[in-house]
This record gives sequence, structure tokens and C-alpha cells, in this order.
Amino acid sequence: MVEIDDTRLTTKSLDRLAKFLSHQQDNVSIVDQIPDGAHIFHGAYDDTELTQGNINLASKIALGMALGYVEEAPLIMLFEDAQGKQVILNLSTSIFGEQSHQLIETYQKRSRKKVASRLHLSA
Repeated sequence: MVEIDDTRLTTKSLDRLAKFLSHQQDNVSIVDQIPDGAHIFHGAYDDTELTQGNINLASKIALGMALGYVEEAPLIMLFEDAQGKQVILNLSTSIFGEQSHQLIETYQKRSRKKVASRLHLSA
């Protein structure tokens, strides 16, 4: 796995956000699709470092929300496709939401089983 420089990722994300906002001043339709309070991540078909870095960051935040130490909020990726159009992906529901809850449930089941086994109880 390639290590991603957090400073460079932040700079790239802020540059993309500035570009996005400057293009959206006249076209509010895409902005209206972003829920209030959302965490916004950027991705682009031609920048895998930015896209993968932000997916990694979003997955950490999703896990934090599932564990309860990060406040619940939508995770939105603004993805620029090959035609230069912005596509909005709701990562909370489409990708991370279900997987993080499954991870927590699996961990809880295994933990209960392990503790019960050590205490010689039936799981």
C-alpha cells in the first residue's frame, strides 16, 4: 500500500474544493444535493492518489461514527468524471454504512464467544 502524504492530500482537496465552489456559483443544483453537515471528500478519475487518500479518510471517519466517537454525519464524495462533471456519491449509505456496522457486529459476537469460552459458559 502506498503511503499518502496528509499535507499534500489536504492541499489537493482544498484546491479541488475551491475549483468546485467557483464553478457552482451559477449552478446550485449540485450543491443542493449535498446534505447539511456532511463531510465532503473529493475524487477524480485522473487523480488516484487524491481519490484513494480521501476514501481511506472517509472509511476512518465511518468507523469512528459506527463506534460512536465521531458524530454521525453524511459522508459525501464529489467525484469528477472523465467529462469533467461532478458526481455526488453518498459513501455513508452506499459503501461504508453497512460494512462498518457488520464489522462491529462481528467483533461483538466474537468477543462474547471468546469471553464465554474463557468463563466456560455456553456462547
